[in-house]
Amino acid sequence: MSTSTLHTPSAAVGIARLVRAAARASARRPKLVIVLWLALIVGCGIGGSLAGTRSLSNADSGSGESRQAELQLQRAGLLNSFSESLIVRSGSAARTEQAAQVVSERARHARYVVSVDASASDHPLSRDGGRLQLIEVTLRGNPDQQTDHVVALEHAVSGMARAEPGVYIGEAGDGSFGRAENQTISTGMSHAELVAFPITLLILVAAFGALVAALVPLMLGLTSVAAAMGALGLVSQIAPNGSTTSSVVILIGLAVGVDYSLFYIRRERAERLAGAGPEAALDAAAQTVGRAILIAGATVVIGLAGLLFTGNPVFVSMALGAILVVAIAVLGSLTVLPATLALLGDRINRGRIWRRRPSSTRTKVPVWGRVGGVVTRRPRLSLLVALALMACLAAPLLSIKIGNPGSADLPHDNPTVVAQRSIDRAFPGGLDVAQLVVSGRRLKTTAARARLHELGNEGQRLTGGAGGQVTVAVSRNGETALVGIPVPSGGDDTQDHNVETLRAALKPETAKLLPGATAQLTGDDAGNVDFNHQMAVMTPLVIAFVLALAFVLLICSFGSPLLAVSVIALNLVSVGGGFGVLTELFQHHWAESLFGLRSFGAIVDWLPLFAFVILFGLSMDYTVLILERASEARKRGASAAQAAAEALGATGSSVTSAALVMVCVFASFATVPLVSFSQLGIGLAAAIAIDATIVRGIALPAMLALLGDRGLRPARRHQAQARAWDHRSGEIVFGASGE
Repeated sequence: MSTSTLHTPSAAVGIARLVRAAARASARRPKLVIVLWLALIVGCGIGGSLAGTRSLSNADSGSGESRQAELQLQRAGLLNSFSESLIVRSGSAARTEQAAQVVSERARHARYVVSVDASASDHPLSRDGGRLQLIEVTLRGNPDQQTDHVVALEHAVSGMARAEPGVYIGEAGDGSFGRAENQTISTGMSHAELVAFPITLLILVAAFGALVAALVPLMLGLTSVAAAMGALGLVSQIAPNGSTTSSVVILIGLAVGVDYSLFYIRRERAERLAGAGPEAALDAAAQTVGRAILIAGATVVIGLAGLLFTGNPVFVSMALGAILVVAIAVLGSLTVLPATLALLGDRINRGRIWRRRPSSTRTKVPVWGRVGGVVTRRPRLSLLVALALMACLAAPLLSIKIGNPGSADLPHDNPTVVAQRSIDRAFPGGLDVAQLVVSGRRLKTTAARARLHELGNEGQRLTGGAGGQVTVAVSRNGETALVGIPVPSGGDDTQDHNVETLRAALKPETAKLLPGATAQLTGDDAGNVDFNHQMAVMTPLVIAFVLALAFVLLICSFGSPLLAVSVIALNLVSVGGGFGVLTELFQHHWAESLFGLRSFGAIVDWLPLFAFVILFGLSMDYTVLILERASEARKRGASAAQAAAEALGATGSSVTSAALVMVCVFASFATVPLVSFSQLGIGLAAAIAIDATIVRGIALPAMLALLGDRGLRPARRHQAQARAWDHRSGEIVFGASGE
């Protein structure tokens, strides 16, 4: 069969019919559909509340061996305490000593406090001449209770600080850090929402020129997020929620909910302005944009599903939450949105800001249409220029460095960070604690305890003889022991050395000293090493999974393997450009002061894989929309170049508005004063901006023109009805589908 007789794949026809049937059914009973939508939102909220929300424990959040060791400690009941460091500083030794005594006494009476040790200031690394004192406080409760149990101690410390002018009293530790992080996220998210909503509404008003039309996408986005947030309780029964899951749901839900609605409404209004009746306009929007929404939404879901295979519970939680909100947004776009449009009718144009001129049969090509004309006249040169631009943007990615920000994630002036910085300055080359978890029998005996101490001392010696005391705790049944080994703190190299050395030496040593016993290593260093190892192993597999399923989806939708490969390649280059900008800003400190950014010299360790699956899915939105419009033109008999230019001109204003909305939503997350959130927001916003301009405006139409009949298939010859197109005059005859 020649290429001229090829037609739309049967799968694509089936999708179009399904979407059109859903739109027609919704439009016939709009009030019922809207009531059912509201019932879905309420039902999700009630169901989530009744089910309750399960949250990830610290033990569950880990990876590899360190996670297994944490779970073993949890089962053995050895995760029953944690520590906080209090630092007292003044201009004189006597004043410091006096204040430290008062602080210690007040700390002893704080709720959950088990013991207070002021001997830490005798550490030989302290060179303050007695003007600084460090107090170690042990509190009752496992690590999952730290942020709650530390509240009483924080209040005691803050009260003491106000009562002692001239004396600095600070607190640092995992509990106070976690509490500060939670408060920062809560406050920052509220501020981000206050920034994003009005700006998004302004963009939508500018895009539609009418207030009612602008409110509909925003309401669909908000209700999609509300339904997903309510249902998170139900989802948490499958995979417990991580601390960032709700933030991800808001981020993704608003972006896709608003964008999908915008595309749909713009197409429906364009058909109405061109003279189509209400039913015909809705049919046209459903059959084209509706199908594009379903394909784009499926691509986002495919990308997110890749995170399920990482084996990391935090990623699994984020993936399920995001998949849920995308599915709800797609459902709303294909049902409640047509119902709303049918119910409103021409009232959707109420609150008009300016009058739109009626469509004519022959109009000047829009700005993006002119760009498309230039690009498709010289497709090879245009594609080369686009790829060169994206290569320049992606170049910094070659030197990307991954790391864990730790306390640097919080603002420099956060009280917990200030206290930790004071401790680090007073005790340079500080200590971390590696936790050796030994499983065996009769570990409570005097001989077994002595050998456990011997293991700890050997680990301390192997890692450089760091100061501090080896600690040993044994479970009640004598089958699990926790050996705390002080090790030098430092960067990634020190961390890797500590973990590799201890695992290589102490596992066989445990079997030798305690026959039948086994050992696993956990702690902050081991947790970071295991997470990085898991990401190194799983990232290529996740990427391969996402690309393979996206390839299959594109084949089913457009029927061309070469087109599918080309689109995927452009998406990868687009994502690479976003990562390059992210690396340049946050790792190489380019324009850091200009934009008010903070950096710790690396990219947050969990961000690359998470951002990849999000961006790969979202960047497909605009591509699929343009491919759909180009496919329409091809079915009318237009050449590949004509179809590409026409599609770019017809979708230009919609994609630009949608991209502005996404960039606005993502950039608002960068206002949350955490380095990790700033990197996530800026990285996503930069990639979407690149995709909506260089990729959508230059690379994609050039690629379609070069592929010719090997890309989007032409219509059958007896159906060919090419539109009039004149490159020199820059004019095109738009039909009802023009915008």
